[in-house]
Amino acid sequence: MQEITKRVIEQSLRGFDKDEAKKPCRLLYRPRDEKYAESIRQFQGCPTVSVTRGGRIYLGWYAGGEREPDMENYNLLVYSDDNGETFSEPLLVIPSEPDRGVHALDIQTWIAPSGALWVFWVQNNALRATEALSPLCGAQADHRIVVQFGDWIYPDLRHAAYFSVCEDPDAKDPVFSEPRNFDIGFLRCKPLVLSSGRWLLCNYDQLTDTYGYSFSDDAGKHFERRYGAGKIPTPYDETMAYERRDGSIRMLARTVDGTLAETVSRDGGLSFSDAVSTGIPSPNTRFYIGRTPSGRILLVNNDDREVRSKMTVYLSEDDGATFPYKRRVGDETHLTSYPDVDFYGGKIYLTFDHERTGAREILLSVFTEEDVMADTDVPIPAKIISKPNA
Repeated sequence: MQEITKRVIEQSLRGFDKDEAKKPCRLLYRPRDEKYAESIRQFQGCPTVSVTRGGRIYLGWYAGGEREPDMENYNLLVYSDDNGETFSEPLLVIPSEPDRGVHALDIQTWIAPSGALWVFWVQNNALRATEALSPLCGAQADHRIVVQFGDWIYPDLRHAAYFSVCEDPDAKDPVFSEPRNFDIGFLRCKPLVLSSGRWLLCNYDQLTDTYGYSFSDDAGKHFERRYGAGKIPTPYDETMAYERRDGSIRMLARTVDGTLAETVSRDGGLSFSDAVSTGIPSPNTRFYIGRTPSGRILLVNNDDREVRSKMTVYLSEDDGATFPYKRRVGDETHLTSYPDVDFYGGKIYLTFDHERTGAREILLSVFTEEDVMADTDVPIPAKIISKPNA
């Protein structure tokens, strides 16, 4: 099995250097194809949320196929103009392309300082299963994952990172730019704009033992690849950072040890300290951390060391040193994951998923910091935005 895994990794990386994953998948605007209908989706999860200057809510997530990964997976983007009461049909779909062996996954949205909506996603190469490479059903080598589903093998290794920009996301008919491949890596969180104006993007690299990220000092025209601290073991870094009041950058990371890791930069992100455990419980999954408009630090995380359960919001008033306030979100306690957050009009907009192949629910919760600090054990409500027919 290890020899098969090694050959798959080598073949995948040779393919990446050629390269199909470095060529963008199509952007389908308001597609009418029934294959993207909500009612037939057997899988959906990993959502993202952004709220425009005009109050339009954009939600994106990863759907299609029977599971993840699947060559029928696609990214989709919808929006709401009535504060989340109703949402549009897919405005944008970014599908995988089996004819090229390219898997498209994990959409991420962000409102840039200009007010433009940036839509990020990643692509990687999949390989046709052959007698020489099959069977595989979940091999791991040096924290690198190789899985096979059906006729395809997915070496979850090096990814190509893309974006498309909508300059006027409040328009009746939003226009998106041509896709641009800006770097390698897997971006699974919103960029951070530092007080210096530098953009920090935490697009991690699964083939290195250090945390990877990208800089832009010209508002996204050019990007520079950087590597920081040595990793605490994990196949999926999913780092995210915030800037502290003293100007240092605190980067947190997913790990396999039941806690979040942290590493700190005191030179604007040029170098980072050795990674250590924060002691904050986390069951090897994505989290969210960032500064609220009021100045507090907001953390959203599963409050468990082993199971993706109890989606919980935390607030800190001392720059993230402690989190004295916490409150659970939603009635679902089992298999909730991948929170993403945006802020608008004094409110926090939080999305997350519930049972990607079971309930297949995408949820949205809208609340305030005062709600988090309230002295109550009652969970903050969450509304189901998407749930395919059973």
